[in-house]
Amino acid sequence: MQPQQPSALIYLIALLVLLPLLYLRLRRMMKPQALKLKQLWVRPAILIALAGFVVFWPVPGRVPLAPGDYLWLVVAGILGGAAGWQWGRTTKLHLHPENGTVMQTGSMAGMMVFLVLVLMRTGLRAGLGAEAADWHINTLLLADASIVFSALLFAVRGLEIFLRARRIMTQAVPAAFE
Repeated sequence: MQPQQPSALIYLIALLVLLPLLYLRLRRMMKPQALKLKQLWVRPAILIALAGFVVFWPVPGRVPLAPGDYLWLVVAGILGGAAGWQWGRTTKLHLHPENGTVMQTGSMAGMMVFLVLVLMRTGLRAGLGAEAADWHINTLLLADASIVFSALLFAVRGLEIFLRARRIMTQAVPAAFE
């Protein structure tokens, strides 16, 4: 017995749920928000730890990754890190004139990166779900590569923002004493 294909109605419902959530998330990204510099490392650390746990923890019944599969995880990590660095660079940072805190504002380019990632993941999931067995694609490896890509995307984005925010703060301190 062959597995049933998801109907178009399922994709339509998912789209109708996803679009308002994306709209609210993207609208919030465009508003200036105070950047908590000391807490900026927490989310990336949690993401990397969870990604490592999901990818490398032995699960009964799961076929372990072959040695050649780790190359794909490294490539996914490099691509995720590069995309995260670019996304972090598009985030606008400035000092609040009254209280001197670093403020961040998302950019249209950052929103487009986020939207493209969601659309790519949805497209890959829909497209490869039916054809993976015929094309001899290891869907577990694709899922693991997606996890590694996403974890490094957000971790490196946070690192880039942290480095720029720290530079802004160190430049602002000597200017305050002049």
